[in-house]
Amino acid sequence: IVYDSTEQISASIEEVFKTIGEAVAIVIVVILLFLGSFRSVLMPIVTIPLSLIGVCFLLFSLGYSINLLSLLAMVLAIGLVVDDAIVVVENIHRHMEEEGLSPMQAAFNGMREISSAVVAMTITLAAVFAPLAFTGGLTGALFREFAVTLAGSVVLSGVVALTITPMMSARI
Repeated sequence: IVYDSTEQISASIEEVFKTIGEAVAIVIVVILLFLGSFRSVLMPIVTIPLSLIGVCFLLFSLGYSINLLSLLAMVLAIGLVVDDAIVVVENIHRHMEEEGLSPMQAAFNGMREISSAVVAMTITLAAVFAPLAFTGGLTGALFREFAVTLAGSVVLSGVVALTITPMMSARI
């Protein structure tokens, strides 16, 4: 073997995982600064691994592999996947603070108020990335997994924001 690129690829993948960790840490700090409670940090942070693991299952079910481009899409998706959960948590938090509601009632009222906005936001974000998956030629071949990763993670985060996040907000 004249040239073995496995060491460079392994180093690149390791760097991407390090970047994912750094992105998660930054998201934690930003949410903590703006929402001001560890309770509010927990729900969006749970969204990250659920969405990223879910998108890995989606990629495997579609016959795609985890490569540098799909890992890069996962890094970019971190900011997008917490967005839905932050909107939900902030609205539930607002109902608890301003109206003095119990967590259960605040979650119910907050979701009734914001669920259509979360669905619209999720569909809009997925619609931005989805056309790239259907592009033909070399561009389509290069960016198909990238687009599927981003659109899939956004859709999964919307599902998590509409189901798991309000449940956690009501119980924690």
